[in-house]
Amino acid sequence: MDAPTTLELIGRLAVAGGLGALLGLEREFRFKSAGLRTHTIVALGAALFTIAGAFGVDTEALDPSRVAAQVVTGIGFIGAGAIMRSGLTVTGLTTAGTLWLAASIGVTAGMGLLVLALVTTAFGIIVVMVAGVLKPLLGKSGTAQVELDYYTGHGTLGPVMTLINNAGGEVMRFSLEEGEDHLRHVSVEVTGLDHKRLVETLAVIATRDEVVRVSPK
Repeated sequence: MDAPTTLELIGRLAVAGGLGALLGLEREFRFKSAGLRTHTIVALGAALFTIAGAFGVDTEALDPSRVAAQVVTGIGFIGAGAIMRSGLTVTGLTTAGTLWLAASIGVTAGMGLLVLALVTTAFGIIVVMVAGVLKPLLGKSGTAQVELDYYTGHGTLGPVMTLINNAGGEVMRFSLEEGEDHLRHVSVEVTGLDHKRLVETLAVIATRDEVVRVSPK
């Protein structure tokens, strides 16, 4: 079989990056530590390593499977960085898994198996989205609606979402309403936290100077 052209290889990179971005968008919407940029870069890097290993050197002794094995080893370090532990609570496992999946999709796209890479991405997104919806029904912790009022201009929303995630909760959805005098109202739907952990988390949020009110609805 003839070697792919440079344009075809660039197309494989583009597909890998695009599919990695789709995975990253789902994590981005849930305010996870590794989102759009990280997943895109992981998929692109994995695809490039695969392409370079398969076509970068003109020799019959090439074994692309060795490159794929090293990608799997390397992504373990990045995935470990997404996992955090606070007491008995461990967070970031799903994000570490999607990073690992992004790497595998990059390798698959780099090898030219574009349909398989696309189908795997679709399956991955379906799994994390459906699991997020079912999690409140399967776990002991319920869903809470948190109401937050704060003055804008302090970069509040990102740290608040991080606090919720670090406590073991997950943001399902939220809405914003802009008020007068730079006052913003945010309604956040949180799942995965029992009442005690939710109250503790809201108490930490309430210590921020710009926060006017934060309470479960």
